[in-house]
Amino acid sequence: MALTFLLLCAPGLLVAAAGLLAGFVFLAGLRLPRVQRGGVVTLILPLTGEARGLLTLLRAIEAQTLSPRRLLICVESTFDPAYARATRMAGETRLPVDVVIAGEATSCAQKCRNQIAGLQRIDGRDEVVVLLDADIVPPPWWLSALASPIVDGSADIVTGYRWPTIGSGRLGAPLAAAIDRGIALLPRLAVFHVTWGGSLAMSPRTLKRLQAERILAETLSDDCTIGAQAATLGLRVLTRRALLVPTPAADGVAALWRFGRRQYQIIRVYRPGLWWLALLAVSARLAAWGVLVMHLEDRWARLAIGALLGAALLAAALQALAGRRLGFPEPPAVRLAQLALCAGKPLVDLFHWTLVLAASDARSIRWGHLTYRVSGPARIAVSRRRPWR
Repeated sequence: MALTFLLLCAPGLLVAAAGLLAGFVFLAGLRLPRVQRGGVVTLILPLTGEARGLLTLLRAIEAQTLSPRRLLICVESTFDPAYARATRMAGETRLPVDVVIAGEATSCAQKCRNQIAGLQRIDGRDEVVVLLDADIVPPPWWLSALASPIVDGSADIVTGYRWPTIGSGRLGAPLAAAIDRGIALLPRLAVFHVTWGGSLAMSPRTLKRLQAERILAETLSDDCTIGAQAATLGLRVLTRRALLVPTPAADGVAALWRFGRRQYQIIRVYRPGLWWLALLAVSARLAAWGVLVMHLEDRWARLAIGALLGAALLAAALQALAGRRLGFPEPPAVRLAQLALCAGKPLVDLFHWTLVLAASDARSIRWGHLTYRVSGPARIAVSRRRPWR
């Protein structure tokens, strides 16, 4: 019985220990950017729906130490609510803003169709092109940190990852932070060719080598496809630790579940090895919790539960420290809430596991007002389009 007990619990304990080690390694190598190059930068922002955070994003871009040449806001059509909002906000910012109509996607994600429309506006004046997401709130050094390695020739592609911040009092916000911050501190293994479309910088020359417009025209994932093509071409991809970009999490649990499932569905299609790794890691942790809870009368089980809870508390503390070092401190009440959530770590792991498991079927992926039929990484079709009201 003792051997069976050990075999069932050991993988989960090892996963928890590996997560802690990754957090310590991340913090040891974390440095804020010191080099700031000048350059001509165009931002491409695919936008859809209500886009409630657009004004906040525009203010954050206005505060950048490196001022962009222009911001191209790319929307599906004039019927998209994002069009009216972007047009109105363009008159309320100091930034040079162009609103671009992309047209409806048929064989790729609408986000990718919007990005293609923006890429078609790139000209000889641009030195750096940055793709970004609409839900980020970047710090003032964000654009310089993305562009400087491109300008000085030390990288072909520069990227980062999101850093969920607590944007509301709804349960989905701390839950998103509890899951995604742990992922943010994990090492970016080169074998998975990972980039993040929320902050992705390239030169026009790199875009040409990637054949970016062609590959985006037949994919559901801009970042996975660009990452894979970059690996094929041997391009230098730099993932900067400091480019963990604040991304307010404000949705409820149901919306978070839909978002998380879609993210894992995309990973299932474009990085199946990474999906299997996530499934095995979360399953191992969950199995350990289950076995330990069923053997609470055993002293060793109680010690192991204490170790897992202690690891969760230490991981939350490391995440809070990373946020402070990056310049994103949180109020004591928020930090305490994140620590308190560690007491429910088995439920957090269960929620995370359902996201990964539900993504095992990635033949149909709903994203916004569109549903996509996915027959393969480059075989995408829009199967349903809900009209804008």
